[in-house]
Amino acid sequence: MEPKKGIVYSYRMIAGSAPLQFFVTVEAEPDRQNHYMFSLSMKAGHVERTLCESILMRLSIDPTKLDFSVFVFPPKSSLPYGCLQNLRVWLRTAGMDHRIFADNDLWVGKDPDFRSIGDASFAVLRNATEDMLIYQGMVGQAHVSYIVRWNLVSVGLYSLSFEYEAGGAGRPLFEDYRLRLDCEPQTVSFMIYSIPVSSTPAGASHRLRFWLRTPYTSLSPTSSVNSHAHPTESYIYQRLWKSDSFKLGAGLNFEALGSKVVIATRDPGPPAIERETQPLSLFPNRRPRTIVDPGEDDVAQSRFSFD
Repeated sequence: MEPKKGIVYSYRMIAGSAPLQFFVTVEAEPDRQNHYMFSLSMKAGHVERTLCESILMRLSIDPTKLDFSVFVFPPKSSLPYGCLQNLRVWLRTAGMDHRIFADNDLWVGKDPDFRSIGDASFAVLRNATEDMLIYQGMVGQAHVSYIVRWNLVSVGLYSLSFEYEAGGAGRPLFEDYRLRLDCEPQTVSFMIYSIPVSSTPAGASHRLRFWLRTPYTSLSPTSSVNSHAHPTESYIYQRLWKSDSFKLGAGLNFEALGSKVVIATRDPGPPAIERETQPLSLFPNRRPRTIVDPGEDDVAQSRFSFD
């Protein structure tokens, strides 16, 4: 099928010293007259990604003659400094204002000072191929490998996945994060770090952050020419994913949980091998949902449509 066609409104600004471009896309609903789906995306550096959830609105006015107010404002503080923005998008119709998008967790900036995060443990790139990057780092006392994979969906559109491995075991942290690139994936790199959180046993809980990095590109055509003539080491960073409850450690002392903790003992002998297993479920007709990270919202999925 052909890609869905929509009306795209474009807005530009500088925030966090980074040039940003926002796109509000309005698509007619095929089976509902005068109903339109509104979606929002942002381009920073060479990367465009979806922001917020799409919303459905009914219009009795011309969808090609809409007016939006798109703006950001910083919170009182953030770390790294100057990277966190509160985003708002309002639709104005006949003097009436409708807030349609809001994001209080938009992290983007030019050359942020990550070293200002005193307790952060940063992963280091160890290996890279055309469609995979492997970073290694420490999470508390645990040695961890982070694997980032690219998958080409269509021309310029990629699916990103992120997983970890430690001690021969691991799991996906997110999958199928859609990004539109106007560069090769090899131009993109990542900033991955963990921050310890007070826990019992000690060293069991961490905050994990995943940022994307691309070379700085001005949105002005003339500035772009000048930047190629005088290359710099500046980069645009944007945070794609986080976990505030990443549970991983090494040599954890579970007896520190207290005297009332009852710890099970393993049955003697090797584990049993069953040739046929029947799924045990309270809801046998319901397909189980994969939980990416308990306590965390699922990563935002792109609304780029190429069905």
